[in-house]
Amino acid sequence: MFLASTVSPVICQDLTVNGTVGRNVLLPCSYNESVLERVNVSWTDQDDAAVLNIRGGREDSTFQDQKYKGRVKSFQEEYKKGNFSIKMKDLKVEDAQKYECFIHKIDHRMFIKLTVSEQPEVEEKMISPSDGAAGRNLVHILLLSALCLLLCF
Repeated sequence: MFLASTVSPVICQDLTVNGTVGRNVLLPCSYNESVLERVNVSWTDQDDAAVLNIRGGREDSTFQDQKYKGRVKSFQEEYKKGNFSIKMKDLKVEDAQKYECFIHKIDHRMFIKLTVSEQPEVEEKMISPSDGAAGRNLVHILLLSALCLLLCF
């Protein structure tokens, strides 16, 4: 007896993307083979909240979770190339989680883990003579300047 399976395989990919609080990040999702322009794609977070839906080849924010409203967009001109990546604006620490991009009809799934780091603070520091090499260089310059003044006059 021969058994044949008609279930198509689900293709999964995992990827990690790094972002910074307050900045934008691109969450990639693409499929290498040709897809229909009017394809349906669902972006969800790890709690199954709707990040962004693409229905019939257009963004559909009808069921989009409030925390993503006005912060997520896709690139409609890229759909025909199989690119359903999204840009998330104004990152927050709570955005750090796992996201799923699911391309319907072809059962293609991508899982993107987003890490979000705090924006590094830039410190301004005055150099004093006790600050290691930079301080020693400053002392040397001051001594040479004083010596030059003494010798020149």
